[in-house]
Amino acid sequence: MRMIHYFATLTGLATILLLLATWAGLAGSPQHLYLGLSAAITAGATHSLVILFSIVSGRVLREAIRARKLDGALLDELNEFFAKKSAYPAALFAVLFIATAAVLGFANYGFGLNPMVHMIAGFVALIVNLWAFSVEGRAILANQDVLDRAAARLDELDRIARDEGEDVEYVDAEPLNLKRVGWSLTLGSWLPYLYQVLILWKGDFGRVSIHPWLEGSLLGLWILFLATRESRRIKTAE
Repeated sequence: MRMIHYFATLTGLATILLLLATWAGLAGSPQHLYLGLSAAITAGATHSLVILFSIVSGRVLREAIRARKLDGALLDELNEFFAKKSAYPAALFAVLFIATAAVLGFANYGFGLNPMVHMIAGFVALIVNLWAFSVEGRAILANQDVLDRAAARLDELDRIARDEGEDVEYVDAEPLNLKRVGWSLTLGSWLPYLYQVLILWKGDFGRVSIHPWLEGSLLGLWILFLATRESRRIKTAE
């Protein structure tokens, strides 16, 4: 399973939460706080994943170039993530705007500002994040193309080594790590909910919303599904 699949999943969830939070805010729904917080956390996690992917992929490719003598131009192409592709600054701007909108959610109570300030900030954060998602998606696809070409070159070097009688060692992928992430998110998402119900409200379930803990648990189940499917695909290929 490729990074674009994780990104698409998180982007879809973040977009839905952002739109729901916007609608709840316009409608004056009491769920706006929970939806806005969920949207901010999910969107921030998505942008952080993109930045982390760029750093890790760059490190891996740099080590491959050093150890296997790959073409250094591949690393130059990968570094365009921070330059021409504009994904890195887009991610930072998106996180900044959504954090600002979240803080201004208490503008009326904490700073004495007009509630319209938060509304305007929320609209700007929505537009900036949707724009950033599209920029980041294109950058990830471009990065994946570079990594695929590097992997193809490594496979070619392995074939040459085998033809020359050299031993080639392989490290199998470990999809079970992703399963652990899925299980942790599926079960762990309910811990804050249980804390609020059992500790803060003394067992009064009617005082606590199941959102966004339900959405987090569903995301964990989706990751589990993708990890299980990938594990079966690898076993079938073997």
